[in-house]
Amino acid sequence: MSPEEAMIRACIAGDRTKVATLLSKGVNPDAHWQSSTGLMWSAMENHADIVDLLLKVGADVNARNTAGYTALMYAAESDRREIVLTLLSNDTTDITGRNTYGETVLMMLARHGQTDVVEQLIKLGANVAATNRIGDTALYLAADNGHAYTVASLIRAGAQVNTSNIGGWTPLMMASARGDLDTIALLLEHNADVRPTNRWGQTALSEAKKSFRAADAIALLTKAGATE
Repeated sequence: MSPEEAMIRACIAGDRTKVATLLSKGVNPDAHWQSSTGLMWSAMENHADIVDLLLKVGADVNARNTAGYTALMYAAESDRREIVLTLLSNDTTDITGRNTYGETVLMMLARHGQTDVVEQLIKLGANVAATNRIGDTALYLAADNGHAYTVASLIRAGAQVNTSNIGGWTPLMMASARGDLDTIALLLEHNADVRPTNRWGQTALSEAKKSFRAADAIALLTKAGATE
């Protein structure tokens, strides 16, 4: 086993002592395996102490693998909050990149409802209007996963409430399908359109009828003008 492979394995296993020893012997901090660097593997596996160590010795925070991921993307996708904040504290960290699915760090964190970090990214210039390869926005992903506070922050930052993805699904449809009354009310308050129909002929109202809070969700939508 090469020293580089040994370091990657130590990063995956969370063996900080071994990583530190190998680095002290001159192993490249950007050594990689399966196109991912030790920093990426450490972020994926939630080893915050190794992430910190690698950053201190100059590991490339913006290195990308063949899937277009950076360490920050892996941390965000896996909801590794501490590591996300550590990586964002590095002034050179790129927050605007996309992986091969077209997803940004903002989208990943919106999906997990990390509202304060979403707000931090917006202040750093993250694009709230960006869409992934199937047309989902950060707002859509927040609504789809029941994160009303994140939805509110994105709306305040200028996110459009009526943007639909390639299937014709809107944030309101997804909130209605969940029976997420807070998000439904919030979207309606900001002029979400109750009329759109997706590719399968479904509407926010038809989705609300299948939700576990059907009666209350239907009441909100019909008050806003939704009809059969």
